[in-house]
Amino acid sequence: MAGHILHIITGLATGGAERSLFNLAVAHSAKGFSHSVVSLTGLGHYGPMLSENVVPVHALGISGAASLLAAPVKIGKLVREIRPDIVQGWMPHGNMAATVVASFSRRPVRVAWNIRQSLYDLGAEKRVTQWMIRGLKTLSQRADAIIYNSYQAREHHEDLGFSPRRGIVIPNGFDTGRWKPDAGHRSALRAAIGVGEGVPVGGFVGRFHSLKDVPTFMTASAVALAEVPELHIVMVGDGLTRENSALEGLFAKLPPQRFHTAGRRDDIEAILPGFDFFCLSSASEAFPNVLGEAMASGLPSIATDVGDCARLLDGHGRIVPRGDPGIMAEAMVEIARMDIASRAEIGKAARARITTSYGLAATVDAYTQLYDSMMRREA
Repeated sequence: MAGHILHIITGLATGGAERSLFNLAVAHSAKGFSHSVVSLTGLGHYGPMLSENVVPVHALGISGAASLLAAPVKIGKLVREIRPDIVQGWMPHGNMAATVVASFSRRPVRVAWNIRQSLYDLGAEKRVTQWMIRGLKTLSQRADAIIYNSYQAREHHEDLGFSPRRGIVIPNGFDTGRWKPDAGHRSALRAAIGVGEGVPVGGFVGRFHSLKDVPTFMTASAVALAEVPELHIVMVGDGLTRENSALEGLFAKLPPQRFHTAGRRDDIEAILPGFDFFCLSSASEAFPNVLGEAMASGLPSIATDVGDCARLLDGHGRIVPRGDPGIMAEAMVEIARMDIASRAEIGKAARARITTSYGLAATVDAYTQLYDSMMRREA
């Protein structure tokens, strides 16, 4: 049973939720569904890419209280014009908007929420986001489906009081044709930082945000670089450069000739294959896309015990406590000192884990089944 899905999301930057929406909307057309996207802010990174793939995008350009108040009217008009079968929100602001504007439709429309965060500490969220999450808890009985991308996120939200009645977990899926080992990309990265094929290189991909806990990664890196003199480390992400004054003290403890920064990059699939192992130091995650991408790229990975990281790794890497740079450093040293064959064996198993259990096709099929069931479901 095909239909039209209208997605509402805060913005279309380079985050994991935005990437997952793009993957779903583009791949899902083969299943007979059509999609439109409303960005509450701008077109961002994925807006033009969605348009190129014939997915209409409507950017509302919200930047202040006045435009925020006008948003429901604008989206309501789109709902009446597009006549979607399902309105799906993404993350707190999008979920709230989906719930509000669905009532503007002149025909029955189902509402789905997409929740992509764990709640280890609700107080760590921005105040407006806290209010939004508490409001959604009150409204959660009205949602026709509450989609979580991790079991941990579902547990946290239902413990907070979200209705379990329509909860479902659909993990992120990965295009293993895009995320894969690549000898050419490996050589290119190593040439860029001036190291040979046999030199161990660890990597981090993220952004400057408190939940990513970059200080833990950088502190662990300082220890690992001191313990393994041949090790090099590359840190990639928006705000993760020496120009960031908030990181000045941490950079001072790192050898600049062996700790490399690349800033923001939009070609992460060309970066990951150059690493020998990957690190994720987050204090909170639900299901981090970048960890699955690293595994699909054939990398042994070290990840903090947050969200569904342990479930995803399934023993094909190392799980370490949150906020403990000492234990993270021990894992980095252990993997850096492995011979190439041992690292390759772990990486091969990690990629197989993604291929067999977290392929993009399986995620698309799960959404297809959910949408079909929602459209058939009686009120």
